[in-house]
Amino acid sequence: MCEFCTKHGEGKKWYLNVKNYSQDLVSDINRREYVRGFFYGVDRGYKKYFNLIKSLPLNMPIIGPSLKAILKRRLIYTHWGQVIPIEDVEKVLSITSSIVRIPCICRKVTTGKEMRTCFVITIKPESIELVDQSFFGGPDVAKFEKMDKTNALNFMKEQESRGLFHSVWTFKTPFIGVICNCDDTGCIAMKMYKEVMPIFFKAEYIIKLDKNECNGCKACIKICPFEALEHDTVDKKVKVDYKKCCGCGICRAVCKKNAIILRQRLSVPEAAHLW
Repeated sequence: MCEFCTKHGEGKKWYLNVKNYSQDLVSDINRREYVRGFFYGVDRGYKKYFNLIKSLPLNMPIIGPSLKAILKRRLIYTHWGQVIPIEDVEKVLSITSSIVRIPCICRKVTTGKEMRTCFVITIKPESIELVDQSFFGGPDVAKFEKMDKTNALNFMKEQESRGLFHSVWTFKTPFIGVICNCDDTGCIAMKMYKEVMPIFFKAEYIIKLDKNECNGCKACIKICPFEALEHDTVDKKVKVDYKKCCGCGICRAVCKKNAIILRQRLSVPEAAHLW
């Protein structure tokens, strides 16, 4: 994304640029301090920060859009994400050489429950030191599970059937350190997205629905985390709201008719500039 101020990689997507996972970025002292402060500060500061942002006049004409632009710019250069489909998850995993599953920091903070749905992804195994597992309840090595690419990918495919979508996140952009599997159960990013403002980009894709194949079963409507699908009472089929669709593609996992495919967002005029 040109707006993201990062150079595209071999796959013409910023998250497929090998340099964005490099050890040089991980070794930066300021970045390591930022990550440490992020993990230990989110527990104490999440509610305060969230309530502060909600108190801002973000919906006021002129003032609101300006404030959102300022907040967005600041977050983009610190901690920002983008939705990616399972095909691109596989490509990201092929770039990285260290894949470690850890408990979800969002759910720990918001619900107190442990769900191991996040993956620290780096070029060098020692980069896992960026995340201190004591934050998740002491020096329990089992909380950090090193996984190979096949098992990690299969795990994330399984999450799709449960309604979780995938996203990549930076720690002081452009360094990409985590793949998350998110939904409404305690995810801070989703809470921000629905109640305040997006803190992640939509995917580089958007779905295309084949109405000739769709039988109107509504399974995709129920699983869509962004409420981008609805039932058309006229033809008894499903229709897509391009303004809401984030292109995660998880609706495909429950479509028994294979009526849904992904296509490039830029190829759809209605959605080309909706990030």
